[in-house]
Amino acid sequence: MMPRRLHIVSLVLGLCLALGSTTVHAQLMVEPLDLNVAVEQETTATRSVTLTNAGEEPLTFCVTFDRPLQRRSPVLRLSEQATGELPCGTYGEVLYYFDEDDLGSGWGPSGVVMTPEGRLFTTELSALHRTFEFTPDLTLVRSFENPTVAELTPFAGTIGIGYDTESGTLWWMNLERENGSGSRTRRVLLLEGDLTGRRIEIAPPDDPIDDFSPGGLAYDPSTDHFLFSAVLGDGENRDNWQFWAVDRDGTVPEGYPVRPEPYPDGIFNIIDAHGGAEGGPDGVRIEYGVYPPGALGFSRIAVVDRWGNDEGEELETPVPPVLLEAGGAGPRGNPLRSRIDPNGMMYMTFNNFNHRGIVGVRPHPLPPSWLVVNSDAGSEGAWDGTLAPGASREIALTFRAGARAVGDYTSALQAFVAATGEAVEVPLSLTVTQGTGAEDAGAEPAVSSLSVYPNPARASATVALTLDAAANARVVVYDVLGRAVAMLADGALGAGTHELMLDGRGLPVGVYVVRVVGDGLALTHRLTLLR
Repeated sequence: MMPRRLHIVSLVLGLCLALGSTTVHAQLMVEPLDLNVAVEQETTATRSVTLTNAGEEPLTFCVTFDRPLQRRSPVLRLSEQATGELPCGTYGEVLYYFDEDDLGSGWGPSGVVMTPEGRLFTTELSALHRTFEFTPDLTLVRSFENPTVAELTPFAGTIGIGYDTESGTLWWMNLERENGSGSRTRRVLLLEGDLTGRRIEIAPPDDPIDDFSPGGLAYDPSTDHFLFSAVLGDGENRDNWQFWAVDRDGTVPEGYPVRPEPYPDGIFNIIDAHGGAEGGPDGVRIEYGVYPPGALGFSRIAVVDRWGNDEGEELETPVPPVLLEAGGAGPRGNPLRSRIDPNGMMYMTFNNFNHRGIVGVRPHPLPPSWLVVNSDAGSEGAWDGTLAPGASREIALTFRAGARAVGDYTSALQAFVAATGEAVEVPLSLTVTQGTGAEDAGAEPAVSSLSVYPNPARASATVALTLDAAANARVVVYDVLGRAVAMLADGALGAGTHELMLDGRGLPVGVYVVRVVGDGLALTHRLTLLR
């Protein structure tokens, strides 16, 4: 009997070649068949999946999660992209396209949102107050007027659109500036539906303030907050860009605004937030556009958690070159990963001098927030590659519990054969157990980890850094504005656990981030200080 942990998919590939026709027999072997991992709160465990080519010809593969990459549903077109930059298609590849020529009139789309059933809406970055509804393949359904309020006209413009899954209603973000084109913001309102429901006023830090420019809008059901980005003052200064959250009373919760850390080479644009249902607040993912220095539009989409930390992951989606025209503003508004096919589509609006529209592109695969993917061929080799006959590729999966509630979390890894689109699925499950501080004795190989206790803390806290090998490392504590407030270590540290003391008596109450970098390390952990 074949062992259960060995899953073999035999593929007969019919290839029509210029010199004739031949039949290639190949086998993609995946071990184990499934992964079920139990991890204590605030700890991690690493397991691996091994892909092996048991056939007689080279085999090109790619990896994704949860469901196949659909293009022009229901047909998979992976084989058409096998000669591209990536074996299963290029990240940022344009799949669907709609511009003002299709509409028949000028428009300026900015901001996009999708309902759970797949209705896609984009609004205009102007005082025209129009919203357009599309199908997921960018077929125009209708257009209609945005809700407005009399006291904001004529100097109000729509700058974002979101969807509240709790009430099942659309929300618009409207911005009122002094004298219409002035830089001083008087008021920001979130408007629900046709104004028969709620309206939320967001007060800037000062009233009014120069260049308080919010944008983008996303609703997170796990925290019942609206999330957006804003810039204060000079938009060229990265320190002035922040993530914001606001509740239904217009109150900014503790810990916000927060400045994202991981991209020192550019500032960021307005955001899309999603995924909170998967892992509660710890499952929230934010995707935002990164502006290179001097650029007028963002050139790539980065993925971080709701506090702006990337936790060592590189899950970027580049902007299609067709949107980056010289002399134009390029992509505008928030990117949006599809709510009905999270691995198969990302939407971006663009607004150049030459043309304006919306595109659907192929995004980088997005694993569940409790999983980090790597391989023996580096981070890129975890997602795609070519296996010679008899060759294997080991993909490491780090399961991280974080502060998630005790319970079970599930997903599925899919390994595709690029030439056919046929896939092997490996179900994944994480069981989060009550934290006791004990190590995961079954975790192989050993991995570096970071924890903080007590958390929340009052006068002091212990930062526990466990290294699987000796390393040169810096351990720094940052406040929510990204300023270093304490250096706990800077130099050589041996393998094993190091307990570092943070004296918090001189620090204000609030949320802080402990970050470890050096020799391949990129670990972060949040800490809340109380009084």
